[in-house]
Amino acid sequence: MGKPRILLLHTGGTLGMTPQGSPTGLAPGPFLDRLLERVPELRDLAELKLEVPYNCDSAAAEPEQVLELSREIRRLGSDCAGVVVVHGTDTLAFTGSALGFLLSDFGKPVVLTGSQRPLAFVRSDARANLINAVDLATRGVAEVGICFGTSWLRGVATEKASVHAYQAFESPNLPPLAEIGADLRLHAEAGRFERRLPEGLGSRLEMDIHVITPHPGMPWRPAPQGVKAVLIQAYGAGNLPMGREDLQAFLRDAAERRLPVVVTTQCREGRVDLAAYELGRQLESAGAIPAGLHTRWAALAKLGLILGAGRGLEDVREAFQISWAGEPLPTEAWPHT
Repeated sequence: MGKPRILLLHTGGTLGMTPQGSPTGLAPGPFLDRLLERVPELRDLAELKLEVPYNCDSAAAEPEQVLELSREIRRLGSDCAGVVVVHGTDTLAFTGSALGFLLSDFGKPVVLTGSQRPLAFVRSDARANLINAVDLATRGVAEVGICFGTSWLRGVATEKASVHAYQAFESPNLPPLAEIGADLRLHAEAGRFERRLPEGLGSRLEMDIHVITPHPGMPWRPAPQGVKAVLIQAYGAGNLPMGREDLQAFLRDAAERRLPVVVTTQCREGRVDLAAYELGRQLESAGAIPAGLHTRWAALAKLGLILGAGRGLEDVREAFQISWAGEPLPTEAWPHT
């Protein structure tokens, strides 16, 4: 029996970068030229089909490129057992969230990976991440997840946790899909979630979203004209200083303009529960939508897809009450013990 065929898409990022300029900095380089020379073990795992949809620093990636990547995975991956996407770490959690929604029905593994140091460096995490990602892509588990360090994490539940550590990503409200060590141990629930993406989404990501991270004493001003939604990264379980007249005016203005106001938390772990405190109850009464266990990136991707389809406030409210692609909800989070 032949080796499984794996589509490997390179979109840029540190893994394929080379030192350039003076003083020396990292910039996108000719990744594919020496990939199999540097990591010959990949040939032992799979037959690779190599493509470069685009090659850029992920901090410069645009929403249209994420949509293009989704389309290319469907087009080029139809004859493959799985897909590996090499991507920069800066916006990997957003891309993982968006692809997690867009490809929830793809039916094959889509494994995103990258590295903290380039493959061209002697001491680098790139080699192990690539090998593990290709290995996971051959396992037949229909998930869109981020393989980094010793974990494979569901894309719609993942955050970047470190600028420099090799264990750079975490899924604070959902256990890993797989743990990678001497053995590769897949979680029993990996690939087992209900696909409930609404029809008609995916042609556009509307990212004109006003994101606010409050701090004590911050003045509140009306959302800029033209924005399509507001995302507030609130304190704790979703609290804001509701006694402030300028905040109340902000919320009244958003309600009059029918702007969705979605509330996530500044905390790394736990959920938004607007019923937990009086301030949260006042915020919900003013029309705010609790994001529950959604990460900021999953919340932004979900908002972008809904708004991109021309849908409005009530569609947003409904979307944050259900799980489209395995993003954890307060009643559906897997136990940690």
